[in-house]
Amino acid sequence: MYEYSFFQWLMFFYIYCFVGWCIESTIVSVAEKKFINRGFLRSPLLPIYGFGAIIILLICLPVEDSPPLVYLFGLVGTTILEYFTGWLMEMLLKMKYWDYSDRRFNIKGRICLRSSLFWGLLSLLLMYVIHRPIERLVLSMSSTVMAIALTVITAVFISDLIYAVRTALDVNKLLEKITVIKAELARSREELAARLEESERAAAINARIEALRADMARLTDRIGFFKRNFILAHPTARSAKFNEALCEIREKLRKRKNP
Repeated sequence: MYEYSFFQWLMFFYIYCFVGWCIESTIVSVAEKKFINRGFLRSPLLPIYGFGAIIILLICLPVEDSPPLVYLFGLVGTTILEYFTGWLMEMLLKMKYWDYSDRRFNIKGRICLRSSLFWGLLSLLLMYVIHRPIERLVLSMSSTVMAIALTVITAVFISDLIYAVRTALDVNKLLEKITVIKAELARSREELAARLEESERAAAINARIEALRADMARLTDRIGFFKRNFILAHPTARSAKFNEALCEIREKLRKRKNP
């Protein structure tokens, strides 16, 4: 097994982040019949694929002469990564960016048998087809070229990651505000129905309802370009607390984009 340096491993990570983005974006874009910038980041990088590829290489290179072991080790290692990543994003960002709940043999919607079998096949493809030309490319890089490339990519990656996390937290706050407004609207309607005989009170409640509707419209109209793309790029994402609001906003954004 070739002993890679830290910087070579880091270059492999970024390359496979990009390869993963190409795979995911292609699959989702074909399904949606339009281009979707798939992933958590704005840049064409999907970190889970980068980490997945590194894990596959670390645990499968020692057994690369045995395809069955490569398949098994790759399947187990990447399934653990997918489960942990899903759990971590749900805990930190209160969002579920993929959900296998509707598939058979799933665990809390974070992993499922079909996905794990796919990871095993991808491990074989990575080890025996994809990695060899990428390895030659990385090993042929001079230290100067690699240093410059890694500096630029790392700067973009870190700034993009910080922005993506802030966007995810902002979206969660937006969903919380909309959920509160919807609950207040429901209470106001109930109060209005109970007090229809009191004209002045009814007028005040009607005014409150209109104000709440205006607040909701203002919130949805002010969703910026990156937040809009962030929501639409994850068509199967679910919010742990505010899923109804998320589905409603996603549907409005889709109609606005495709009138």
